[in-house]
Amino acid sequence: MTKKFLSCLTVVALFMMTLATTVFAEDGVDWQRGVVRATGFAGGKATTPKGTDLYKAQARRAARMDAQRNLAEAVKGVQVSAESSMADLELESDLVGTRVNAIIKNMREVSEEYTNEGMCRIVLEMPLFGSAESLAAAAFLPKKDQPKVAFPAPTSTTTTTTTTKTTTTTTTTSGYTGVIIDCSGTGKTLNHVMSPVIKNDKGVAVYGHQNLDYDMVIQVGMASYVTKNASDSDKARAGSNPLIIKAVTLEGLDANPVISVADADKMLIANQSDRFLDKCAVVFIEQ
Repeated sequence: MTKKFLSCLTVVALFMMTLATTVFAEDGVDWQRGVVRATGFAGGKATTPKGTDLYKAQARRAARMDAQRNLAEAVKGVQVSAESSMADLELESDLVGTRVNAIIKNMREVSEEYTNEGMCRIVLEMPLFGSAESLAAAAFLPKKDQPKVAFPAPTSTTTTTTTTKTTTTTTTTSGYTGVIIDCSGTGKTLNHVMSPVIKNDKGVAVYGHQNLDYDMVIQVGMASYVTKNASDSDKARAGSNPLIIKAVTLEGLDANPVISVADADKMLIANQSDRFLDKCAVVFIEQ
């Protein structure tokens, strides 16, 4: 081999390594933006002259197919709950798998780029929530016709009476617009899931998908995740007057916050009048 040829091979190899690093670093689940992202990269057929319109068209078609395959794999890795991933749901239900495939097939490109030779790079992003074309529309499909379960009653009648009296005489304990569960002091890393559960420290679930309208979960998701130093705008989901609660620990793959019985009662009592849980106005603060 000539030095010139080896030099060209080195340049190409470095370019492909840089591209691969960039692509795979960006792909996967972005919980802050609420999307699953995947990239496809391909050229046209080897028998087609590079740089021609035909080569470019072939490259686009192949890149889209590559992006769709990568998106399908990325989706399988999304954790829906502490107990199951999308891969588990697709194995359990043909309906879920069919819906995922249909959404991926119709997914629009968010980015399409070509090299000088006509090779194509396509990026697809599937929203986690927000529409019938979101991952939630597939993930929660088996639960669509399940009846909604009422939120549990507070466990302490003393707390109920005291809080009721307080709310009639003050404005600081009523009119909550949402709840912020601060998990930053648990000593654990909060894992992100599409269907988290909030429990009290007696093991009673006080917030879960079964308590919510199916359409609400699909549109907005059950909670948002922010960092400890997040701005007020990042916490806007919980509104201007959120109830702030400290989690005592995390359970279920460290995805489900656990709060004290007293705090759970306070949240449930406030929700009876303010209905913020019904609106999924829930924010989790992580490390």
